[in-house]
Amino acid sequence: MKETLLQVGGMSCPSCIRHIDAALRELDGVAKIDVRLREGTVVVQHDPASASVDALVEAVRGAGYDVRSRAA
Repeated sequence: MKETLLQVGGMSCPSCIRHIDAALRELDGVAKIDVRLREGTVVVQHDPASASVDALVEAVRGAGYDVRSRAA
């Protein structure tokens, strides 16, 4: 398992948390998601063979948010 920190722009409410969580849970290989609204970050534990960092970024972007990855 790998832990990836995503910096997410545009999160402003609990509904945002649900949208991002749902988008990431659609990916195989995602084990744990911790959306931190106040910090504007999402920490994802995932199997990089099944859910690459690029796939995580695209899932969050597809949910309508600006996102970039950083080392966790």
